[in-house]
Amino acid sequence: MTQNPDAAPSFDPDEVWTVKQFTSARNALRFYRVMALITGTMLMILTVEMLYKYLYVPLVLGGSPSEALNFGGFDLAAAIAISHGWCYVVYLIACFWLNQAMRWKLGRLLILALAGVVPVMSFILERRIHRQVEAELEAAVVVAPKE
Repeated sequence: MTQNPDAAPSFDPDEVWTVKQFTSARNALRFYRVMALITGTMLMILTVEMLYKYLYVPLVLGGSPSEALNFGGFDLAAAIAISHGWCYVVYLIACFWLNQAMRWKLGRLLILALAGVVPVMSFILERRIHRQVEAELEAAVVVAPKE
């Protein structure tokens, strides 16, 4: 049985993307990947800083955690925590944008958000999400608007 060449092709509506949606999803993925790596790196630095401040300094050096990482009035521990906090806020924006662009449910957004506060999880999830988004976009049918 041959198909009518004049008939409109049939596609799953979930796989049909406009050029604007497809481009937005690609850009959201790039932004998410960058922010996942930055946030994960900042979280690792924060984790090492906290281990040093609350375990190494009091138990090994016998010092006070409140005096650790203070250099002439500059509190490096606070600077690291604040930097991670702001990176995490931008990471949440990246997660929201990607979640909206890919038309995912709220549960996926919560998992993405959680990855920014669990050490190493953002690196693992970033690879998994990248592969999944690439596969979904590869399977997408992109349609251009009528002029």
